[in-house]
Amino acid sequence: MNREKLTSAFRSIATSEGYHFYTDGEGSMPRHITAYPALWLTPPRLEQMQGRKHGKVIYSVKLHALRDGLKLSPDERTQAWADMEQQLIDIFAQLSEEEFVVAVEYLKLQHTSSTLTNHSEVAVTATANVITF
Repeated sequence: MNREKLTSAFRSIATSEGYHFYTDGEGSMPRHITAYPALWLTPPRLEQMQGRKHGKVIYSVKLHALRDGLKLSPDERTQAWADMEQQLIDIFAQLSEEEFVVAVEYLKLQHTSSTLTNHSEVAVTATANVITF
């Protein structure tokens, strides 16, 4: 299907935006993230398929943006969350321009006050449905 294309597109966008890109289950984050800023893509989940030999395939996507937050003040953390929210919106906008992507729907952003790894990072998680052709 289009899972590999989707992962490759996220990888390309992430590196062009200066992020280190990782993909695996969320439980692997503490072991694998070695550099910031980072984008972590959980494996896209096929939600729906329309058409037998061609048509639309809808994937549920979860993307985490992470930055080093160990020495940030509360105000700096708030600003980092705002910056990452905008960057995630831009990343999904770039994704929507890919040839195989029909649309990005139901984009939701949520910052987290607890860390996803043991590095004291600042993180924002984006979830969306990506409709591919």
